[in-house]
Amino acid sequence: MILNSLSLCYHNKLILAPMVRVGTLPMRLLALDYGADIVYCEELIDLKMIQCKRVVNEVLSTVDFVAPDDRVVFRTCEREQNRVVFQMGTSDAERALAVARLVENDV
Repeated sequence: MILNSLSLCYHNKLILAPMVRVGTLPMRLLALDYGADIVYCEELIDLKMIQCKRVVNEVLSTVDFVAPDDRVVFRTCEREQNRVVFQMGTSDAERALAVARLVENDV
């Protein structure tokens, strides 16, 4: 089986399925600790993410995507890089691309 280095292989993997309001970083890390190979974040809407600023959080060793109201919309860390699936809700290809570029180096 030939795999692109940027894609995830789902064959024989344990996966934390997407769940509403449960796919936050603590739950994803817990799932990885208990053997998950792939974890999903909750679905994030492109309109919200496009407003976010990428902030490196030195205290928590995370990368936070922070909304203008200072609320963390998405948080990730090195432990889950290349094992987290970033779910985006969108109806616009250009916004989707902009958000994908915003998070591409962190997921």
